[in-house]
Amino acid sequence: MPCVGTVAGLMTGLVLAASEPVVVATDAPFPAYTYLDDAGTITGFERDLMDEVCARAALDCRWTDVTFDQLIPGVMAGDYDVVLGGIAVTPERREMVDFTQTYHATDPDEWYIGRPGAPGPAAALTAVQSGTMQEAHLRRMGYRHLIFTTEPEVLAALVAGQVDLALGPFETRADIRDFIAEYGFDYLYSETIPDEGVAMAVCKGNTALLASLNIALDGIRDDGTLASLENRWFE
Repeated sequence: MPCVGTVAGLMTGLVLAASEPVVVATDAPFPAYTYLDDAGTITGFERDLMDEVCARAALDCRWTDVTFDQLIPGVMAGDYDVVLGGIAVTPERREMVDFTQTYHATDPDEWYIGRPGAPGPAAALTAVQSGTMQEAHLRRMGYRHLIFTTEPEVLAALVAGQVDLALGPFETRADIRDFIAEYGFDYLYSETIPDEGVAMAVCKGNTALLASLNIALDGIRDDGTLASLENRWFE
């Protein structure tokens, strides 16, 4: 299925129209990948990384903030040219979009949080964010779950007692640790949800844009910029 996005519909081969804007979509907040600073500006590891990619590839990038469940469908439909935001590469997602090379590793162990004494995942009702690999995992396992559009809605459901557990990318995040401490929750159960790492995605068949992104990422990795960004945001 051909891409119909703003860039893809205007390019052939490996020639990029530098004057055409590249629409970059993400889901903020998801620290440290992307989040909104006090001024409401998208910031974070992937903001810095993508800004560097855009500069090296001479792309006029325009950012937009959407919900996570809009990212992959939106790039497939051509609403956005590039999507990112801690998007883990999985075989299921590879069937829908084309990914760049990965640029950040993930921990395959994902944690359920809840009040001490809450039932295990197989018996619990779990809140999860729509469109995430955690939602796909719960569906595969046949666990009872409630789907919410945003992560704050997931956490609010846990606070309100609508659910027993919440599942998400929680383990390494200071904001989640603060949330757990404030409400008396804990990291209760973990399950392995493997992936191939974090990458950007474009519409399937958008080879020109994909090649440009990967060339820029190669340079960012080779000259140490990627390591510097990872040290800044994750160390």
